[in-house]
Amino acid sequence: MRRQGGHSQMHMAEVVLKNLKKIYPNTEKKKKKGEPEKKNDLQITDEGVVAVQDFNLHIADKEFIVLVGPSGCGKSTTLRMIAGLEDISGGELYIDGKLMNDVEPKDRDIAMVFQSYALYPHMTVYGNMAFSLKLKKVPKDEIDRRVRQAAEILDITQYLDRKPKALSGGQRQRVAIGRAIVRDPAVFLMDEPLSNLDAKLRNQMRAELIKLRERIDTTFIYVTHDQTEAMTLGDRIVIMKDGFIQQIGTPQEVFDHPANLFVAGFIGTPQMNLFDAHLARKDGKYTVTVGSVTVELSEEKQQRLAAKDVAEQDVVLGVRPDHIMLCADGVKGKVDVSEMMGSSVHLHVTAEGKDVIVIVPTNGAAAHFPAGSEVNMIFGGNVAHVFSKETEKNLEW
Repeated sequence: MRRQGGHSQMHMAEVVLKNLKKIYPNTEKKKKKGEPEKKNDLQITDEGVVAVQDFNLHIADKEFIVLVGPSGCGKSTTLRMIAGLEDISGGELYIDGKLMNDVEPKDRDIAMVFQSYALYPHMTVYGNMAFSLKLKKVPKDEIDRRVRQAAEILDITQYLDRKPKALSGGQRQRVAIGRAIVRDPAVFLMDEPLSNLDAKLRNQMRAELIKLRERIDTTFIYVTHDQTEAMTLGDRIVIMKDGFIQQIGTPQEVFDHPANLFVAGFIGTPQMNLFDAHLARKDGKYTVTVGSVTVELSEEKQQRLAAKDVAEQDVVLGVRPDHIMLCADGVKGKVDVSEMMGSSVHLHVTAEGKDVIVIVPTNGAAAHFPAGSEVNMIFGGNVAHVFSKETEKNLEW
């Protein structure tokens, strides 16, 4: 909200998380032993269940960061530690250079939007948005200015006199966001704010959030399990699993260069196809072989593998569904199901003992792939991702 007028102070909102950790204590009482805390990778230690560990992230001022991962990965717990709703078990949280570990939530200069809107049913939209400012004894005309400005940004001016029950889910969610905007926080925290909306509304609200983001220049930390939301909203995304960060990068980086098999499978729809393959090095050139087909990797992949002097080995090869092409002679497969998707057909194929999805653009022509028909598939050396069978890490990085 820091645009024209107003005496809203400019605040920088860089957020730094250093080795953040959350342990939920075991409920059964243990005898106190005089032994040091075990530093292991297990999720359950002597102290309890480790929900988040070794979380390091530097969020720049005005950056939109998305934490994404399956349920139970620790993303909401991390957000709640930033908000002050969960105690921090270890590590440090800085907002704008100040250590926040023991600062009360109300003094952290943050505003949080949850998936349940939790609006006051007996108050109008205006009343709901003004409430936190009234408690802070903000002057009436300042409250009015901020509420009307937020309502205009969110396109809910026409609902200011209505009660929440007269609004749709999407409108209520906007009121909840408006309630956060008027507080003019340094950091916006959002915990799955769209997960209660139907698919069409979710898409609309996603676009709204992108617009909102351009209009209020502040730092956003957004939690979702939906990778489409993560990819479309985030400047950078943080992919989590089992309390650990798996990869941090721009949407493009994590899509093009997944750090490991988990990220490769999590980002991108439909999921990346995985094959058992062999990575070989002939005359200094790396190739991958699947079944009877050998593909030479692209120049940049060659360089990265060579720089790490990666040895020949059996690998897991990943290729995205839209990067597989049909050809006259290639990896052989049998069509199980073909799904017509409008501009393309999604073929579910059994090949090399795996279920493979191939996206075939139809370009307006009728594409007919009856179940049981045979297809041949090929892929380019620039779209082949090679992962270690042992560590599941991307061998290029």
